[in-house]
Amino acid sequence: MTRSYNAQSLQPPMGGDLMKILVIEDETDVRLNIIEILASGGFDSLNADNGLTGVQLAKEQSPDLIICDVKMPDFDGYCVLEALRQDPTTAMIPFIFLTAKADKADIRQGMNLGADDYLTKPFRRVELLDTIAARLKRHRAQVEIQKKVDELQQINIQKNDLLNTITHDLRAPLTTIKVALQLMDAMPDNRRQYVEIALNACDQGDELIQNLLDLYQLESGEALAPPEPLNLRELLRKTTDAFQVRTRDCQQLLKVNLPETLPVIVADGVSLRRILVELLNNACKYTQSGGEICLKVREATRSNQQPVLKFTIANESEIPARNLPHIFDKFYRVPGSDRWQKGGTGLGLALVKKLVEQLQGTITVASQKGWTTFTIELPYETL
Repeated sequence: MTRSYNAQSLQPPMGGDLMKILVIEDETDVRLNIIEILASGGFDSLNADNGLTGVQLAKEQSPDLIICDVKMPDFDGYCVLEALRQDPTTAMIPFIFLTAKADKADIRQGMNLGADDYLTKPFRRVELLDTIAARLKRHRAQVEIQKKVDELQQINIQKNDLLNTITHDLRAPLTTIKVALQLMDAMPDNRRQYVEIALNACDQGDELIQNLLDLYQLESGEALAPPEPLNLRELLRKTTDAFQVRTRDCQQLLKVNLPETLPVIVADGVSLRRILVELLNNACKYTQSGGEICLKVREATRSNQQPVLKFTIANESEIPARNLPHIFDKFYRVPGSDRWQKGGTGLGLALVKKLVEQLQGTITVASQKGWTTFTIELPYETL
């Protein structure tokens, strides 16, 4: 039965380069015949008439596959294969041996050195192309498998990093609680001060645990709460009232700029409030005494006529440009920027980004001229 060969399925997407095959063969007629077959099969080709030149071309051009004759003077096919397999840049390139005899010892020697296949001369066009197709298909599968393995290894590394971080960050507030309570017991006149320290440490531990749970719940595709009718003005009032107290205590100024009317929307109120709380908390932490924090809400429309709510949270504190690309990374904290030494989990902004994405919105950050501004656009539906 004649097998069919589909060159198109092996080639890159339209506009990409053709797959490149290196032919190492000292017999001119055989070499030219292979090059002609490759061209008819839709492949680009490189060629060398000796082993040393072939090794050099392989290292310089990184072909997708190599076809090499076994019997060549001075530097034969076995030497070529051994040299290529010892070099990390060429070690994984699929390699097909050509031989004039199907000697089992020769085949075994080539396979032991790492050859992927053997083809006996003379061969037919379809045999060569089918062998190439099989090797390339298998190589692609191996590359995909290795990619998945690398991804799983990276996930495992992240998991271990996470466990180490949890262990450290949970122990720190618990240690503070223990020390504070011990001091409270030894110095009864200062109990209120140490109780406050203990409660703050408890809050930090609780915040870490809750952020981790929420973040991994979101990463698994689960919603924090179902959509429901939401009085947006009332939600904003309740959210900002608590921060008005906090900013006054820190001698900061919180400005809230809302339109005359705001719609009653259908949305996940838990997630929306969490977004605003995290961003306002972030702004308070990084704004010095006397600085301003601004929350502005507006209705807008996307280019596809989708109505959106546009939230802008800005504060007087600039983030260095080198830190901005990492601002939404898990466990990332801008070095030396916590003016009030409140500490944090490094999960707040990562959580915000996940929440915004779950609500089909967008979030951007800009920092210049002494201000940092987060802008969020969230699509919404009205009753």
